[in-house]
Amino acid sequence: MPSTLETRLKKPARVTNYMEELAGDLLEDLLDTEYKGPRFSPSNIQDIKALALNRLWPMYATSEAGKSFLRRIVVEDKVEKDVVRELRLAINIVRANPRNQR
Repeated sequence: MPSTLETRLKKPARVTNYMEELAGDLLEDLLDTEYKGPRFSPSNIQDIKALALNRLWPMYATSEAGKSFLRRIVVEDKVEKDVVRELRLAINIVRANPRNQR
C-alpha cells in the first residue's frame, strides 16, 4: 500500500479531450485533401477548430486505456462523419468571415 507521501507525490492523471485531438487530425486531413487552394492563417485554423468543437460533444480521458476506449467508440458509432460535417461547416463560416491575421 503506498504511503501518504507517495500518494501526494504521484503526478495526477492529465485529463484530455480526445475530441480535440480527433478534430485537429481530421481538420489537417481536410485541409490537405479537400481545401488545397486557399491557405488559412493559424488564427483562422483555431477559429475553425473552436467553432466545430463548440458543436460537438467532449470525450474526456485520463489514460491511454481511456483513449483506446474512446477510439473504439469513434469507430463503432461512426463519430468521424459528425466531426467532418462540423469541420466543413466551420471552414465555410471562417472562409466567409476570416479574421485576416497571418
